[in-house]
Amino acid sequence: MRSFFYPLYSLFFILVLALTGCSANFKSSLDSAKAVIGLNNAITPEYITSLPYASTLVTVNDTRPLLLILTFVDYNPTTQAYRLTWLSKDSGSIVTENGRIIQTVGFTSDNLEALASFAGNSNLTDPFINTLPKPSSTMSWTARYDWAPGYRYGFTAQVTSRSLGMDTVTTELWRQDAEQIAETVTFNNLDAHFTNLFWLTPATPTVRPFVVKSIQYLGPNMDKVEMLMVKPFIEPFNNVTATTPDTDNEDSPL
Repeated sequence: MRSFFYPLYSLFFILVLALTGCSANFKSSLDSAKAVIGLNNAITPEYITSLPYASTLVTVNDTRPLLLILTFVDYNPTTQAYRLTWLSKDSGSIVTENGRIIQTVGFTSDNLEALASFAGNSNLTDPFINTLPKPSSTMSWTARYDWAPGYRYGFTAQVTSRSLGMDTVTTELWRQDAEQIAETVTFNNLDAHFTNLFWLTPATPTVRPFVVKSIQYLGPNMDKVEMLMVKPFIEPFNNVTATTPDTDNEDSPL
């Protein structure tokens, strides 16, 4: 079965050359990128547990899941948001922020160049907020989408949210209660809409809420992408270090 990522073998080297920051962060990113190259084709619970990096199972349009490894974490101290780059064995990548897909590379048809939010819900002259909101059942905001190929930039959509109640996300490694949130994304100028789903974990005394699972569309009539955080990136309260959960505890990934 073909992958929905086409081979971009040079992306690995571009990623390494683009890394900045302290030597420890560089080494961590380099090691995790090397781990991607050696990804085992058999995605078993034992194999996932053996990986020392955060990882996600990605299913595109209900095909065979692919395992992506977190290779780079970019923290913006101004917005206090993390941008996470997940890399596949064939060098396709997905960038997320607050659980939302904001960029893709290597999809065979359309790729999301950027997803941004406006400072106001309707005044499009306001500057962009540099971070995307976490999913919330009471949220309404304006999004801007850019797609490739074809330089399709600046498409705006209204995003409205509603809670679908609590649900339990289960894997062979753990289970986790999470609030399921539906976000309807409406493009008035395109006469099109779609609904994204997010499973948001509750806060704990030591861990902020995070998206443990999502089903998102890159755009109208574009690929459906399901992401399951089998080893989630855990955002630290002090914004200094980040850890992955103890997956030996099958009651919860937290």
